Amino acid sequence: MTGVFNSVWELKRIALRNLTRHKVKTIITCLAITISVAVYIWMDSWIAGMTMESQRNIINYEMGAAKLQTKLYFDKKDDMPAYENFTGWETYERILDEAGYNAAPRYAFSGTLYSLSGSAPVVINAVDPDAEARTLAYTSYIEFGRYIKNGEFGVALGAMTAEKLKIGIPTRPMQRDLEELIATAAPDQGGADFIRSCYQPMQSKTQFAETQAYAEDRAKDRMTLKRDISAADIDRLWRLIDDAGLNEARISTVIDYKAAPDGIRKDKWDADLWRLLTPQEQALVGAAYEFDGLTQAYLLIETDAVKLDAALAAMIRVDFSGAVKHVNQVIDVKVVGLVNSPDPFNNYNIAYMPMDVLQDEAGMMLEGHVTELIIRDKELGAADMNSKKESPAAIRAALDAGLARQGLALDQSLDVFFWKGYAEDYLGAAAGDSMSTALLSFLLFFLSLFGISNTMLLAILERTKEIGMMRAMGMTDGQMVFIYMMEAAFLGLLGSLLGIALGCLLNIPMINYGFDFSEMLEQMEGNMGYRIAGNFRGAWNLPTIIGSGVAATVISSLMAFFPTRRATKTSITESLRFE
Repeated sequence: MTGVFNSVWELKRIALRNLTRHKVKTIITCLAITISVAVYIWMDSWIAGMTMESQRNIINYEMGAAKLQTKLYFDKKDDMPAYENFTGWETYERILDEAGYNAAPRYAFSGTLYSLSGSAPVVINAVDPDAEARTLAYTSYIEFGRYIKNGEFGVALGAMTAEKLKIGIPTRPMQRDLEELIATAAPDQGGADFIRSCYQPMQSKTQFAETQAYAEDRAKDRMTLKRDISAADIDRLWRLIDDAGLNEARISTVIDYKAAPDGIRKDKWDADLWRLLTPQEQALVGAAYEFDGLTQAYLLIETDAVKLDAALAAMIRVDFSGAVKHVNQVIDVKVVGLVNSPDPFNNYNIAYMPMDVLQDEAGMMLEGHVTELIIRDKELGAADMNSKKESPAAIRAALDAGLARQGLALDQSLDVFFWKGYAEDYLGAAAGDSMSTALLSFLLFFLSLFGISNTMLLAILERTKEIGMMRAMGMTDGQMVFIYMMEAAFLGLLGSLLGIALGCLLNIPMINYGFDFSEMLEQMEGNMGYRIAGNFRGAWNLPTIIGSGVAATVISSLMAFFPTRRATKTSITESLRFE
């Protein structure tokens, strides 16, 4: 008999037979494991899909794979320090083009956009339209109107912000707003009838309204642009709105530029500047100023441009307010198109306008300055990302090599920064959701494993006499532990296989169709962490699918060790007397 027990296959056969002897417990435990594995696979697929799509949208529609900027701008990027800009970008753009990269210059600044109906804070990206179209894909997602052109004070505005400001073609106006539009844009009967023919009452009720009654009341007053409206009718509707002046807007902003102050009061010098400087910076700034006892102020005496720039850079680093000048500016513009891209970031408080019209006093006094170069590999498609060629190190190496061939070097104030440095909100949301998924999965696994442990404990109690007999016949404690661990492993394997099958079945519609959260995103103004405008789709994650099955099997087996080990501590005689 000992020889039989020494056969691994015989021990496995006994473990399998034990499963069939306790069918109810086996089914319940397998069901718990199945649900745990399936839910984990489904949730991981959803989060993986949102994460992957968000990354693609950030790179393709928002900021490219990397940016060339000043180091100080990157350090203060949340404040959008437009005064941290640089010139000579044309040389960098040409070198990057030769190295196989698209590069788009930008000057980003913030302001307030005023329409005839309201106002909204916006971030304005002054761009080269042709370079933008080569580098980023959002230019292909103009919902109404057209994209901007050089030489015009035109703006392409996020469609959701335009809807709030009643600019352009409204897609879901209230009935009273539609009548106001008709009264302004089409006072004649023919135009009024045409505009009304473009809309229909909203049919579906919002699933995110507070109550069903509230949703029904809104539905009665809400109109929607017809889905089957022709392109010719869209163009005619846009012209009516544009001719009525409803696309006219005004940008109120501030031009920031760096300039060393002519004088600094002693109290500000001591409290806001000197104590924050490093010893090296104190030497630079101290040499640029001289204390005047009569005025109790430090007066600027440095005239050398290089030394003055070094002192100014030290002041900027410590956020000394006197080193940045502010000039209020108002720019009259016309909204020529509405952006509605797969990245919600572009659809809200973002506007694009040509850089060339902002060079002098009528614009932002750019004088050839930009705040960044957006960079992407020419050979990569929309689905490609995180290529080694698009890493900051590879881009910097290409720049350095190209500049060296011309006997030049990259300005020491500049560097290449990866897109992840600008997507901290998205990365934080993705990490938080991954943690939530892991926590939920742990709880589900815990319940499953508790069931396995309970099943093993009950099985051992019910078969105490049988265990004693088998031990009396020569089965060792190690073999007993092996049998029950194998029994639990079979439970885990069966449950995980069923869970994988169920999880994959749940994933198929999730990946092919997803869930439409566009209405909820609209009410949240696109601020959901993830850069997805509407449909949330899943993604196949083979390592997770396989890993969840392996983990469930291994952990299930380990959960049987302790109750079995405890049972083997009972003497054989006590086991045989057990009733």
